[in-house]
Amino acid sequence: MLKDDLYTITAFTETDGQIHSTIRLNAQHRIFEGHFPGQPVLPGVCMVQIIKELVETATGKTWTMSQSDYLKFLSPIIPADGQAIEATVTMEQKEQDELFVTGTLLCDERVCFKSKATFTVN
Repeated sequence: MLKDDLYTITAFTETDGQIHSTIRLNAQHRIFEGHFPGQPVLPGVCMVQIIKELVETATGKTWTMSQSDYLKFLSPIIPADGQAIEATVTMEQKEQDELFVTGTLLCDERVCFKSKATFTVN
């Protein structure tokens, strides 16, 4: 879990399967020492995990990504302490234990990451 370590949630609303959230990165997190030394960038896998954790926060359940329609890394997120990242996530029930999830991360008003995936409850 990256929440409250790599990032913190500073705003969170969920209405009818639509999540709007603001998160702030911890630019001092050890992950940035290796990705990449001297030029830190938020790893793509962390962007995917942030979307997953927002879904878990909204639903109170643990989920696994079972299928990815697409993951688009459009612009790097360069960490700065207190930097705000805006997240929008839409959840649509597919089956009893499946959600279709679309997610977008914006930083400095630019789209950095977009995804469409199916999540299955653990």
